[in-house]
Order: sequence, then structure tokens, then C-alpha cells
Amino acid sequence: MNSRIIQVSTIFVVAVLVTLLGVFFFFKPVEVSDTSFVSVNPAVAVIVYIGLSVWMFVWAAAQTRSAYKAAFIVIAPQAILIVDLAFRGNRGFFTALAGIVLLAVTWLIVAYTYSLFERRKDGP
Repeated sequence: MNSRIIQVSTIFVVAVLVTLLGVFFFFKPVEVSDTSFVSVNPAVAVIVYIGLSVWMFVWAAAQTRSAYKAAFIVIAPQAILIVDLAFRGNRGFFTALAGIVLLAVTWLIVAYTYSLFERRKDGP
């Protein structure tokens, strides 16, 4: 148990250091010099987002052999981003909560639907 605490504490410190150094010495200089603005039709943006998310879901389901674990893999990073946005003041509390609930409901329904097709492959 003690080695697990040391392991988690160490990776936490490493993640903080790499993130902060990366933001200050890599991301911020790129952000300051970046002048282009990409404008994409919202419908196209949603289709691309859903396509990439479904691709990641299918890959994760194949790797974990579990549609529900795959759903969690899709939900978790997006929920973490929503929490980050809320903590930085870019999203209200109830909006953040609604976003996380919508993510969870969407991807759990996707997992259920995916698992129906998996059962069909195993059955008659």
C-alpha cells in the first residue's frame, strides 16, 4: 500500500511539473504567436467530434472487451475538462453539471446499444 501511495504521489508531481513547464515554455509561446482563426460550421464540428468520439469508443471497447469501460474512457476526460472549465470560471456550476450528466447518459446509452450488437454476434 505504501509503495502505491509513493507511486501515485510521484506521478502526480511529474504530471504537474510537465504540464506547467509545457504550458509556460511550449503552449503559451505558440498561443501568443498564433494569429489564425479557424471557423467551422457548427454542424460539421459536431459531426467531427462525434466521429472521433465513436472511433475512440469502438477502439476502447475492443481493447477492454467492455462497452461500459469504453464509455467511461470517453466520458472521463471530457468530464475532467468540464470541471477544469468550471473551476477557471469559463462555465457555470449547473451548466457543468448538466454537461457531465449529458455525457454520461449519452455514452452509457451508446455502450448499451453497442453491447446489444456484441450479444448478437455471440448468439444465434
